[in-house]
Order: sequence, then C-alpha cells, then structure tokens
Amino acid sequence: MARRRTQGKCHICGQFGDLSFEHVPPEAAFNNRPIRVKSGMQLVNADLDDERGRTQQRGAGGYTLCERCNSLTGTWYGSAYVDWACQGLHLSQYASQAPSLYFTYHLFPLRVVKQVICMFFSTNGPEFREAHPDLVKFVLDKNFCYLPHRIRLFAFLYGGTRGRRSGVSGMMNINTGRMGVLSEIVFPPFGFVMCFESPPPDERLAEITWFSQFGYNDWKDASLRLAVLPIYTGYPGDYRSRETVLSESGEGGA
Repeated sequence: MARRRTQGKCHICGQFGDLSFEHVPPEAAFNNRPIRVKSGMQLVNADLDDERGRTQQRGAGGYTLCERCNSLTGTWYGSAYVDWACQGLHLSQYASQAPSLYFTYHLFPLRVVKQVICMFFSTNGPEFREAHPDLVKFVLDKNFCYLPHRIRLFAFLYGGTRGRRSGVSGMMNINTGRMGVLSEIVFPPFGFVMCFESPPPDERLAEITWFSQFGYNDWKDASLRLAVLPIYTGYPGDYRSRETVLSESGEGGA
C-alpha cells in the first residue's frame, strides 16, 4: 500500500502541498535510528528517562518542508553540518571529564549556521516564517550573510543520549527575574538555543551568531569553548543534572 501523503504549508517557503520528512538534525548527523517521542503532559509530568511516548522509526524530525526546500537546503548546508557534528561527537567522548571543552573546529561557519536555522524552521510551526521573513531569505539565499540583530544563536556540547526540542517559548529566570524568548534544539553532540531580543537562559552557553558573518565558501578554523551541559527535564533552557533535579524536588534521598 502506498504511503499516505502529508500535506501542509512548508515551514520555510510557505507553499502548500506535499511535505517531505526533514530530519532534525540531518540524518547523517547520527539521526538515523528510531527515537521515542514525548509531548504535552508527558514532558511536564515526567523526566526524559521515562519510557512513555511513541516510537518514531525515522529518527528525529517531521514532515515540515516541501521537496524543493528540503533538497536545496540539504544540498547547500547538510554536509557542512554533518562534518561539524562528527568533530563534536569525537570531542564529546571527553564530556564527562570537564565542565567545558576548548577545541579548534574546522568548518564552513555560514553553512553550519544556516543548517541550524533550517532546523529551527522545522522545529517551529509554519507561522514562524511569517514572523521572520528575513530568516527565510537567510536560508534560501545561500550567499546571504549576517543574522538579524534581534536574533542570537548559542551552542553547547551534549554528551548524553536524549534529545529535546521546543518551539518559541517564553521563560523567566527566577534568580534574576529577567524574561526571555527562545527556541531550543538538543541532539547529540550539540545543543542550540535561538534567543529573540533576550539574553541566553544560561551564561555558560557559547554564542555562535558570528558564524553568519562569513561567506558561503569560507572554510575556517573556529576556536570555541563549549560548555558540557546535561538535560534531564523537558523544559527548554533547563540544564540541571538528574541528581540536581531530584535533590531539588526532594526525591534524592538523604
């Protein structure tokens, strides 16, 4: 039996029609195995170790992009991101030994950041493009440089086996009282946070907005100190360890 087609608005160009499956991150970036997906109250009431949820055989992602946008962005940016992820995976083997790791990555910075922005398009709904038409131009014109001033992009190293994604969300730092607006993607070996006219949710995050200042064909050595952060809850911007979460909730024992 032929697979039923999924139709809707492409999250990048906005065209209505058949949608293709977009892996987030790209399939070759270690995203080629079944995953367990949680949503709604499963994320609110349970930790990420809980076995509840549905199994998604194709890996993390969804039917979010038309064939044209999927093909173009994958061809332009996908392999550059995969190369960076391979370097990050090698480095993440030492993640348990240090709170942060300094390393000189060899990459196409603009291509990498454009792939990350494409991932955020898929993570958010089709209305995201309507609110950010300049980001549409940023990813559909491979030579277009510089992210909009209101948008900042941050990264960290993640050595675990879970993942976490959230669309644009509002949050408040209970220590400072500051409000923030962000979207987050975590999939080994990296986590990414996009902030909208607001500071990052954690001062340990490393800013990579500057990746967008280079040209499409610029191959660079980028020296970065990326914090090694855990995820345990389903809340974006929460980088507490399992032990800390259980201790703060009174479940950690004496």
